[in-house]
Amino acid sequence: MNPSSKLRKIKKRRIVVISASKVQGGIQSLYIVNNGNWEIISHSFIPYPPKVVALLQKSDQSGEIRLSEFSWLDYKLSTLFVEATRAVLMQVPTAQRTPHYIVLNKATLYQGPTGETAQQSIWDIPLGDAQFLASTFNTLVLTDLVRHNEIAGGKGLLPTSRGDEIIASRCQGIALFLNIGALSRMTIIDPATSSTIIDSDTGPGTLLLDKLIIDSTGTDQFDRDGSFASDGNIDGNCLNKLASNDWFQQAAPKTADPQFLYSLLEVNEFKHLSAKDKAATLTALSARTAYDFYKREYRSNALPHTIYVSGGGVNNLTLMEYLSTYFSPVPVQSIETIGVPSELRVPLSLGLTVDSFVTATSAIPWETGNFPRIEPLGRWVLP
Repeated sequence: MNPSSKLRKIKKRRIVVISASKVQGGIQSLYIVNNGNWEIISHSFIPYPPKVVALLQKSDQSGEIRLSEFSWLDYKLSTLFVEATRAVLMQVPTAQRTPHYIVLNKATLYQGPTGETAQQSIWDIPLGDAQFLASTFNTLVLTDLVRHNEIAGGKGLLPTSRGDEIIASRCQGIALFLNIGALSRMTIIDPATSSTIIDSDTGPGTLLLDKLIIDSTGTDQFDRDGSFASDGNIDGNCLNKLASNDWFQQAAPKTADPQFLYSLLEVNEFKHLSAKDKAATLTALSARTAYDFYKREYRSNALPHTIYVSGGGVNNLTLMEYLSTYFSPVPVQSIETIGVPSELRVPLSLGLTVDSFVTATSAIPWETGNFPRIEPLGRWVLP
């Protein structure tokens, strides 16, 4: 059974998107209505409970987790998916509380190389059960989007390109989207041709800064607003050393490996700095590597109209200041200026991409833009 044929007949589709982060953070959920002109009607964020964070950190850092812990995580994430869905549905009138389908991006316990020479060189271990969600709400669920990308020979990325192009249609001129979560990812789109020019990781987002703050303070607090880094000084020699690493010089598209990025914290020029100078230098590194990537990879003479920043990094005022300095005279703004909540650009892009696939309004290629298409885009789970 292919539910897409029935969904195509619905002119105004109500879609819940659930997107779970890996270690820090939690579950983003949004409820959108789409009839060719999308609208976010509610959204919510549920942070991970401390035990979930602790187990995800344990798995991320040591690669070891007991089966009993894995089972509990799988169950807990399943219940959190239900809670996240209820959170967005309860914000709307009763008549709108029945979505036509749910898009589920599961949390990832592990993703990495298989060590095989087969087409599927990357594999992942997701957390959470889609059937539990589908049965609870008696609603279709489309999930395992990352896995289907891997099966098609991709690098295990979420399919968001078409959604990004739809969002960019609300922008003037060339749109540069910079999503700063744990990692930074740059997407440059020409709305005039609905084409993606660049879509690639650029380097660290808040990953290294978050680890530094945890190690320095012994707490799980982060430099969310950039105040800790603002009290420090950037070490120019250290910044140049870190930014000159061979990985940053690699051509796009590329995917950042957190374990490689963590190794930058062991560079001698960095280790002798004070904690606040380290924070300032790491914050500058996120901005510097994004700008260096842009200068190296974007070859058009037409400057982007605006740098639209999304993700948790948009709240870091020091980082936003550094980005503004590097990208001047191109303005740097939160993506909220075009009506997209700063934390929700990626989930929104995912939802719009999936709906384009469901309604057959566009082909969904690999993240490189090459064929073959990822068909199907994900796995349908029936109630």
